Amino acid sequence: MNRTAAASPRLLLLSLILALGLSPALAGAGGDPPPERDVDGLEDLLPRRETLREREAWRGREAQMPRRGTAADPPPAAPVRNVAEWEPATGVLIRYPLGLPYALLRDLDDVVTLHVVVSSGSQSTAQTNLTNNGVDMGRVQFLVRSNDSIWTRDYGPWYVFDGAGELAVVDHTYNRPYRPNDDLIPIYFAQQQGLPVHSHDMYHTGGNYMTDGAHVGSSTRLVYDEAASANGMDEAEVDQLMADYYGLQQYTVVDDIESGGIHHIDTWAKFLDEETVLVKQVWPAHHTYAALEQRATLLASLTASTGRNYRVHRVVCQDIGGGSPASYTNSLLLNRRIYVPLFGNAAGDTAALQAYRAAAPGHDVRGFAYGGFLTDDALHCRTMGVFDRGMLRVEHAPPLGEVVGPADLQARVEAHSGEALTAVDLCWRPVGGEWAVVPMTAQGGGVHAGAIPAPPADTDVEYYVQAADASGRTASSPRAAPVATHTLRLLAPATGVAGAPASPVRVPAPWPNPCNPMVSFRFELREAAPVRLVVIDARGRQVRRLLDGGQHPAGPTDLVWDGRDDTGRPASSGVYTFVLEAAGLRYRRPVTLVR
Repeated sequence: MNRTAAASPRLLLLSLILALGLSPALAGAGGDPPPERDVDGLEDLLPRRETLREREAWRGREAQMPRRGTAADPPPAAPVRNVAEWEPATGVLIRYPLGLPYALLRDLDDVVTLHVVVSSGSQSTAQTNLTNNGVDMGRVQFLVRSNDSIWTRDYGPWYVFDGAGELAVVDHTYNRPYRPNDDLIPIYFAQQQGLPVHSHDMYHTGGNYMTDGAHVGSSTRLVYDEAASANGMDEAEVDQLMADYYGLQQYTVVDDIESGGIHHIDTWAKFLDEETVLVKQVWPAHHTYAALEQRATLLASLTASTGRNYRVHRVVCQDIGGGSPASYTNSLLLNRRIYVPLFGNAAGDTAALQAYRAAAPGHDVRGFAYGGFLTDDALHCRTMGVFDRGMLRVEHAPPLGEVVGPADLQARVEAHSGEALTAVDLCWRPVGGEWAVVPMTAQGGGVHAGAIPAPPADTDVEYYVQAADASGRTASSPRAAPVATHTLRLLAPATGVAGAPASPVRVPAPWPNPCNPMVSFRFELREAAPVRLVVIDARGRQVRRLLDGGQHPAGPTDLVWDGRDDTGRPASSGVYTFVLEAAGLRYRRPVTLVR
């Protein structure tokens, strides 16, 4: 597979199929798309969609298909936290025969273990070819099991920390029923690694899910559509399952950008950290241009789990043939490295790498070209991170707006190794000045506190929190500190009241939180569009309708909820949720009303 993506006949045919709105599984010779050949020329690889040929192979033999248990496992013990892609990893899960270049494997084995899914009949060949192509076999661990395809991202294990702080695997039902061997891989992998596994029956796929590691996740409506058709679940039941098994407090589900294709979120957007999202940018004549621009504008006006607005970065995805954009968002985050698919366009590839470096300072961004990468599947689809069960994690939300000194800061530090913390430090300096280190004090429950002293004059400050434990692990917030830092405008006490914002500032919606009773919600549209905004209670019942779904003008909007319901009566104290539906996005954000 040395041909470039731009010259690929498969790409040109697939682009035509997608442009006509056809399913690739129903197109091509014999009903299937032209196959990709693995890098060693051993087999025709299965595409991401199931093919008619696969279904025919099982016709009349469904009873012989490998199957998981008939009942779902109970969810992990609460509270549950889903692990984000950028958290400390010890390995990456791939499959042999390969749909990845050996150059990438030789790079990956420098930093993690390669967990290679391989059938017993192919293990000897895999051993020989990996060795002959320079892969460090000391960093390879085989999972010898029957398998169907290369798409480890879609069928591979998802990871959570349970209420006891232990790493566990959550195993969804792979939405490719005629690839039953793939569906069992997470269970076998968990058994091999000695991890508990919690399987559920809801259809899902890894390429259509991303989480920020702080109880927020996102998918396209594919998850709702497939759960309804395959599992008979409504949207509320899907949301509840994601809360129970993955610990999600906010599940943002969006319409897909493309009418055709696989409808996976990783083909057009990607979390780089809790606040940073990379969104595809296409040329103005492309049919997804307006939707992408509208969604990028809206997303940048909404609140991340940190309480601050998302930082939206764009990556220009040029035409790689047949009107199909390059899938630069289909990248792999692995510790502090980012592996980006390249498409043989020197200017476009270079610009994409620069976009990642601007969006994720302090990360080592590396590009890899491969002829099999397409507009809706690339490097991310064919790899799945394996996470460190003993990871050290620092969680910190920077203050909103300006702060009158001193700045009292807190961070939550979790040492999953079970070893004692040896240091938790607040490192700060005036921008361009010398670093100072303030040891933070344990407050209980993993929370540590420290303060940046009040300045004699208003000062811009940069800082980070750094921790270490007796296992030798270190972690920080931001993760790429000190190259990346948090910033803060720190005011001298004479200019305001200590501990409070010196003056009104525009902050993310909803604000204030808690509220008593007035609370504002802010969003922005690039173009006029229908918008619905309601407030619901803890039982999901509508309390107040602020916008009814009619056409709403472009630009920023600030709306105020006065704490009353639709009849004008004061709502009681409790947790309420703003639900915004606009630009194909369904976004929810809680607020606490205190009377």
